[in-house]
Amino acid sequence: MPFSRPSLQQIIDRIEADFTTRVENAASFLRRSVYKIFARAYGGAVYTLYGYLNFIKDQLFITSADAEYLEQHGLEYGIIRKSAVKATGGARVTGTNGYIVPEGTELQFIDDQVYLLDEAVVIAGGYADIVVTAKVAGTAGNQNPAATLTFVSPLVGINTSVTVDSLGILGGLDQETDDELRERILTRKRQPPHGGADFDYSSWALEVSGVTRVWTFPLYQGVGTIGVAFVRDNDLSTILPNSTQRQEVYDYIVEHTDTLTGLTVGCPVTAQPGLFIIDLSLESIDFSLAISPNDVNAQTNARAALTNLLIDKGGPGETLYLSDIIRYVSAASGIIAVRLVSPLVDKAVATNRVPVLGTVSFGAY
Repeated sequence: MPFSRPSLQQIIDRIEADFTTRVENAASFLRRSVYKIFARAYGGAVYTLYGYLNFIKDQLFITSADAEYLEQHGLEYGIIRKSAVKATGGARVTGTNGYIVPEGTELQFIDDQVYLLDEAVVIAGGYADIVVTAKVAGTAGNQNPAATLTFVSPLVGINTSVTVDSLGILGGLDQETDDELRERILTRKRQPPHGGADFDYSSWALEVSGVTRVWTFPLYQGVGTIGVAFVRDNDLSTILPNSTQRQEVYDYIVEHTDTLTGLTVGCPVTAQPGLFIIDLSLESIDFSLAISPNDVNAQTNARAALTNLLIDKGGPGETLYLSDIIRYVSAASGIIAVRLVSPLVDKAVATNRVPVLGTVSFGAY
C-alpha cells in the first residue's frame, strides 16, 4: 500500500504521546510544558525531512523530476536540452550614398525585440542590404516579411526605418521545454538504440533544433529503404521544413557525435543510400460539427480540441478516425453534446502530406 505522509500536527501529536509514555507520572502535560515545546521543535524538523524525502522521491523518476534533475537523467543517456536559437534574416537600409552603418548597430521592432547588424555596410545607390540577428534567442525574434525595424540610436545620413526582406527574420527557437525533454528521455529509455531501427531515426531527427514531430516509413521505396518525415511546429511562417532544414536532418541522421561518448554515430553505412527525407505538403481538413451549447466559448474549445487531435493523431501515413474526432471534441470544456456532420468517413493521409486544421463550421445540436 502507498505510504501516507503524516501532517505536521500528526507528527507533533505522536511525539507528545511518546513523551507521555516515557515520563514518569506524566498523565498529561500542562499547556506550556517544556515537553510540548520539544514536541513542536522536533515535529517541525521531522516534517521538513518528510518533505525532503518526498522531493527526492520525485527526482528519482523521469516522469516526475524537476528541470535540474530531469537534465541529469538526460545526461545519463547523452540527451541534452535543446538550446534556444537566435533568429536571423535580411533587411534593407536606405540613406545617403557613402554613409556607413557600423557592425553591431541595434535595431528594434515595435514590440521591443532588438536585432544586431552582423556586418558593417556602406550605402550605395541609396540603399544597402543588411543581415541582422536577434539579440535574444527565441521564437519572439522571428519577424514576417516587410516588417519595419527602427534604429535604436539614429545614424547620420541613414533613414530611421528599415524594411525586412521577403524571406523575413526566421530561425528563432525557444529552449526545449521540460515536457519535450522529458518525452525524449522516456522514449530513449523505453526504446534503446537498435543500430538503425525505425525509432532510432525518429530519435535522431528529434535531436535537431526546431524539429517537433517525426514519422518514419520502413520499406519506403522498397527493401533497404526508409522514409523520414518531420515538421517544425514552432516556426513562424510554416510548419513544413525547407530544403536546407531537410538536408540538416539528413546529415545529422547519417552522422553526428554522441554527446555522452564522444563517438560518431548515425545510421548504418549500408542504409545511407536508402534514406529519404520526405518533402511534405499541407493537407487542410475541414470539419462541420453540431454542438451543444453552440456558443463562442464552446466553439473555441472545439477548435482547440481539433488542433490537438491533428497534432496527436494526424500525420503522414496516418488515419484520422471519426471516433477520435468525436472523442476529442466531446472532451472539450463546456461541450455537452456533439454530432459530426462532416467528414463522414475516416480520413487517410498520404505519406507525403501532413494534415492541418481547415475551416470549422458549427451548428446547433
